[in-house]
Amino acid sequence: MKDIIHSLIEHEQHYPDKIAIRHNDDTITYRELNQYTNGLAELIKDAQSPLIVFGHMSPYMVVGMIASLKAGCGYVPLDISMPEDRIRTIIEKIEPEYILNTTGNVLDINQGHVLDVNIFNEMNTSATCNLQIDDKHIAYTIFTSGSTGEPKGVQIRYDSLNQFTQWMVDLNQLGENQQWLNQAPFSFDLSVMAIYPCLVTAGTLNLVDKAMINKPKLLNQMLEETRINVWVSTPSFMEMCLMLPNLSEDQYGSLREFFFCGEILPHRTAKTLLQRFPSAYIYNTYGPTEATVAVTSVLITEDMINQYNPLPVGVPRPGTLLTLAENDELVITGPCVSAGYVKDELRTQAVFKTSNGQPSYFTGDKAMKQHDQWFINGRIDFQVKLNGYRMELEEIEFQLRQVNAIKEAVVVPIYRNNKVVQLQGVVILNEAIDIDAEQAMIHNIKQELKKSIPEYMIPQKIVFKDQFPLTTNGKLDRKQIAEDIQA
Repeated sequence: MKDIIHSLIEHEQHYPDKIAIRHNDDTITYRELNQYTNGLAELIKDAQSPLIVFGHMSPYMVVGMIASLKAGCGYVPLDISMPEDRIRTIIEKIEPEYILNTTGNVLDINQGHVLDVNIFNEMNTSATCNLQIDDKHIAYTIFTSGSTGEPKGVQIRYDSLNQFTQWMVDLNQLGENQQWLNQAPFSFDLSVMAIYPCLVTAGTLNLVDKAMINKPKLLNQMLEETRINVWVSTPSFMEMCLMLPNLSEDQYGSLREFFFCGEILPHRTAKTLLQRFPSAYIYNTYGPTEATVAVTSVLITEDMINQYNPLPVGVPRPGTLLTLAENDELVITGPCVSAGYVKDELRTQAVFKTSNGQPSYFTGDKAMKQHDQWFINGRIDFQVKLNGYRMELEEIEFQLRQVNAIKEAVVVPIYRNNKVVQLQGVVILNEAIDIDAEQAMIHNIKQELKKSIPEYMIPQKIVFKDQFPLTTNGKLDRKQIAEDIQA
């Protein structure tokens, strides 16, 4: 199994001048990556709490991550797009001794010793590092949203990270020295899918920032200037990029592999992408943050697209057992499972169990197994009750997407006095229509839905949008969609 730190030490010897990380014109070579991480690891080697790594798509954030692994203290990534109150809450919970601020702006935090990127100009580049990381040490802690509003810090061990990285290396069919694209901010664990598989295979990690996401033309410029080979993103981000008419194999022949995680990969999106890139390897993966990024994968082929709708998430990775609880909730068992939520025993005990001596995680996702493939059928908590009927919002969304005129759909429950009183369908059409034609379109959509779902599940109101907002992580922003239609 590839060890992340030892791989990077080898790369410094074999590829010292190769660019390891690139963000616009800011680059770090493998020699610099090892020198900087050695120096920083030496500085923080006695830390008893994780290093806070703060910023947005700076190569020096990755330096902080690797340095914290070498030092054995691990890291917590925080992105500038996160609300200030959330950042303060996390920092108060972690109680860091060191914070690496890569932004160039003053960080107004009265906690820990704040370091900036200038330390890399001042440190001794010949410093060596006595590696202190152990397999059972916490490599990183990523905070996800909690149902109570308080973020949960998911702790991932170093051996879990190494096993995940090895699995990704085995899936990657292009080999070493590839150009990887990472869309997800480092505070979102999808970024782990790009960072470590890229670096252990001596690739170059190319970082997509907020400006590129907000202006796809900038992304297009980046793709033209950098011959990307491996793409890692959410499906929603890919759907946005498919609006670029020249995003195809003819224009970008180097782009030969795609990895998707974080959301359902819609059938139509996968079909369009395969049509645009018929020679590419397209992987659909699934996994919660609590199980080290992803635990299943499937290679999307034309046969699979013709056979399945919705698409499967595939088969579990080695060493991982998937089972179903009585309510069809997916349970993940194996060394991929998190060490639990940091300083949160109550919520840890609620979802983390032990099965035959192995850690298990109850995901909250509904799942089923068919033809040796696993399928995710939505969230247990996405079930609502309307007029006495229980229904799955994601089932209605799926049926809306089957209507030929509809490109994407979200169903929003409207509450009054904590009770669902109405469902509204928010849709993006494949082709724009005039306002005068909207009522006829709504009628046609509802008539199509009647063929597949009971009338009580059909949204009472249909709202048309040109595009959907994305969260800072590149996922569909359901909360913002709901707020927009109720404004």
